[in-house]
Amino acid sequence: MTKKHIIDPNWVMPAKQAKHTLQIGERLGVSEDKIIEMCQLDNTWFKIPDYQIPVGPFYELNKEIAKAAGNPDLGILVGRAAYLNIGHLLLYLSSICGSLRQWLNMMPNVLEMYGDLGKAVIIREDNTLRSEWRPSAPFSVSGRYTIDMVLSTANSILTSICLQPITISKALFTYPKPKDLTVLTQCFGANLAFDQPFSALYFDERSLDYPLIESISEVSSTSQNPWQQYVDTVAGDEFLKALRQSIVCALPTGDMTIDIVAGDLNVSRRTLQRRLSERSTNFLQEVQDLRSQMALRFLADRQLGITSIAFLLGYADSSTFSSAFKTWHGCAPSEYRR
Repeated sequence: MTKKHIIDPNWVMPAKQAKHTLQIGERLGVSEDKIIEMCQLDNTWFKIPDYQIPVGPFYELNKEIAKAAGNPDLGILVGRAAYLNIGHLLLYLSSICGSLRQWLNMMPNVLEMYGDLGKAVIIREDNTLRSEWRPSAPFSVSGRYTIDMVLSTANSILTSICLQPITISKALFTYPKPKDLTVLTQCFGANLAFDQPFSALYFDERSLDYPLIESISEVSSTSQNPWQQYVDTVAGDEFLKALRQSIVCALPTGDMTIDIVAGDLNVSRRTLQRRLSERSTNFLQEVQDLRSQMALRFLADRQLGITSIAFLLGYADSSTFSSAFKTWHGCAPSEYRR
């Protein structure tokens, strides 16, 4: 089976992830221009905010940079860089979560910001939890770099967001055991296993109740937190306030429905609809109003990319968010930001 039969031509990913790889390559002494030419990349891809590129060239540039730099641990370095570059997004997410339990509902979606490279899931196994990565392409096509990149990002998130440290107890990899385990051990600990049926990180389920670190910033301050500001506009109506709080917490999970929100409020779907009707509104209107207003607030923060904003508001991709934004405000998010 050839690569073209394995890689769907419609698969895409954020160009900025490829840019991270190119930047790490430069730090390792590999010319960015040389790699762009060698892998037949389009340099304009990296000049357009939130641009999506085909996944195939990403696999190739990882292999070429790792080969040129003589560094098979490239993916781990890129994953750490990616983590630093989503720091502002993590602050917004942490500002609506009280514990790791709540945050983990969102982490798979955070990792899915890698686009069509694969999918992340959180699975309970005995007394442990595992953050598992399910790549779209097999190791023969992608190499180990994507696996290392995503697990490195997940590790950086898990070991940094809680007040109480989380220890990764075990790391599994689908690829064969490398000759040099130094960097893998530094990143994931000594309990490593290779040639496994899936790639994953394991950690203690007791960490679910660990409180998150509260960053001293405008994002986490109650008076400045844009989520809380929106919720508090109906402070005199405890039902609407609770409803908005529930919607705010559910949106970034990518799985927000009226039934989920009704369950969170401990009322039936019909009761929720009746109470909203009594207030001359409905569930869809509340969700759309929240998304419309929060979109404006997030666009004012230029440290947040449009793809990140789409994620925060519960959209699967930036194009769907852009279409909705045009309906609300008459222009694309990028035009509004200019």
